[in-house]
Parts: sequence; C-alpha cells; structure tokens
Amino acid sequence: MKNKLFFLFSVLLMACSSNDDTNPIEVEKRSFYMGVTPWPADFTIDEVNKSYEFINTNCDIVSHHFDDGIPYQEAFTNTTMPAEFVQDIQTRKNKTAVGKKVFLSISALDLNRIQKARYYEKSTVSAAIKNQWIQLPFTNPDLISAYVNYVNYLMDEFNPIYVNFGVESNAVTWNSVNFNDYKYFLSQVYQQFKATHPTIPFMVSFMVDESTEGYNYASQLVQYTDFIALSAYPYVVVSSSANGNTNPANFPANFFEKFINLSSTKPLVFAETGYIAENLVVPSFNLNKTGTAEWQNEYLKKITQLCQDKKAKMLIWFCHKDYDAAIVTIQNLGLYQDLFLLWRDTGFIDQNGNARPSFYTWKSWLNKTKTE
Repeated sequence: MKNKLFFLFSVLLMACSSNDDTNPIEVEKRSFYMGVTPWPADFTIDEVNKSYEFINTNCDIVSHHFDDGIPYQEAFTNTTMPAEFVQDIQTRKNKTAVGKKVFLSISALDLNRIQKARYYEKSTVSAAIKNQWIQLPFTNPDLISAYVNYVNYLMDEFNPIYVNFGVESNAVTWNSVNFNDYKYFLSQVYQQFKATHPTIPFMVSFMVDESTEGYNYASQLVQYTDFIALSAYPYVVVSSSANGNTNPANFPANFFEKFINLSSTKPLVFAETGYIAENLVVPSFNLNKTGTAEWQNEYLKKITQLCQDKKAKMLIWFCHKDYDAAIVTIQNLGLYQDLFLLWRDTGFIDQNGNARPSFYTWKSWLNKTKTE
C-alpha cells in the first residue's frame, strides 16, 4: 500500500511540475529590460522629480532621448558644448539612480523625420555658422564627423548599454533621392561606431505601420542595425482603428511580426511605444480615436508577451504619466504644436496621479527576474 501511495504521489508531483512549465502565469523570468523616458507631466521641478522617481522605482533601464537639434559646430571641433545642453545632461545624470542601465536614443532627423536635425537652438554660435551646417547634405563628410562626435560625446557622458543613432528612420514620406543620402549617412556612421565600440549594440529604429514604403525603407537599413528596433504607436496608424476603434484585439495579423521578420538573427527591441487611455481628437491631423484604459492595458499585455516570446532585449514606454499640464505650459510659452497631443494620454498614470490598470501589468512584468 505504501508503495502505491508513493507512486501516486510521484505522479501527482510530475503532473503539477508539467502544468507549471506550460502555464505562462507561472513564468518568473523575462528577457527584456523595461524602461521609460524622463518626459515629465509638466515642466516643473516637482514633476521632473516624479518622472525620475518612477524611473528609479519602476524601471531597470532609462531611455535618455535626444531630439532637440544638434550642436554641429561644437561637436565637429570638439569645443565646449552649449551651457544649457551640458546642464540638461548633468540633470539627467544626477537624477538617475546609480547603476541604472541607460539606453541612449538620438535623432539625426528633425521631427518630420525626413530632414536633417536642426541646429541646437540654444547654441551661441553665429547664425551664419548655423546656416552653413543646415545647408550641408547628409553625404557631407564633415556632417558625418560632427554627428559621430556628438554621439560619442553623449556616450562618454552616459555609458549606455544600447544606442539608437537613427530614431524613426523609415518615414513613408521620404523622397527616394533624399532617403538614399540618409542611408549613406547611416552606413558611414554605423561603420565608425562598430569600429570604435565593437561590444555595444547600435541600432536605427523603424516606425511600424502597414505601408509598403515604410517597410521597404526599413528593409534597406537592416544592415546598419544590430537590433530590429521598433517605434510603435499603433492607435494612430493601424488600419483597424480607421473608424476610431483602437481595440488591440482588432490589429491585423502579423502587424509587428512583419518588421520583426526583417531579420531572423537580430534581436527585437521596442525602442519606444505607448498607447492612448483616453480619446484622441486632433482635427488638423484628421484624428478621432477612442481610447480606454482597458485597451491600453490590453496593448501592454500584447507587446510584453510578444517581447517574451521573441526573447526581446528591451521595451521602452515613452511617457509614464499623462502630460495635460505640460501642454498648457507649452501653449503659454508659444511653443505648442498639435503634434504634441498624439502622446498626451499614454501614461501608466493619469493626469490626476491615479494609476491605470497598465501600471499594474507593468509592475507584474518588472517583478520577474531579468535574464542575462
């Protein structure tokens, strides 16, 4: 009798063990780093501090995103950088917890993503010098050297583990000739980075949509990236939201996989993403989208599981908190563009400081052990 009981107990243990191995709820590890940018809910000391508090408490990597123009002359000549730029870097470093991993994300393009990044506005060099740099084509060797020096400067400051040196490089609105110049630029920059930093992964990121043009441009850049890096805000572009319904359950099949499959050997990262939890209405962009906290949470569940399944290296959610207050500040400063509304309501925390369901999904994944 004792032998039979032992046998039944052993069978039960094996059954339980087998069930645990196949139940995704029991998975206690994740392959990917999780982080956000320090973009604050408002441009006040209190909200900036809260953004870093979120990073230091609820992330294992921070995305330091630079998209405010480039001090070309200073970088090219290796002279002192603009004071405001230096102060921005120092603030980021001071407020980021010691030991936090850093993802450096740098745009060589302006916000329209089809023109060279403008000159850093707070630079004190003359207007004539600024204009000279703005006129240079992407194929100019001095421009390439200036950009390489600029990225190297930021790398020396932040000691990143990953670098995106070509934010959102596959816009559908590229002119083919101009794109070829930009492709040449990326090829030269990538070659220099890999020669001087062979152990650091460098990437260019691709905006995810269903267009043939965007996909084709991305396919031409795969050879200049170590990761398949996605920039994804599907509620704006996905065909299933054409009538305003942004339920992620309605996404077309293989919406992300088409881009992921650009390479069978290069790891996946989400270089930036987010999803609306409130309605998005921007008449100037012909946008009228329904957003809910539940759909936002379902989107986060969708991409975290995708990252796990694909053994992704990183997931960056751009804004941790809605920035309604920042929109008002930008308007009062005369700097407002309707473009800023697109990501306003994508936070894990709403504008009143209340956590959404997505926050708890984020925490549940963050609590899993990050594998090396």
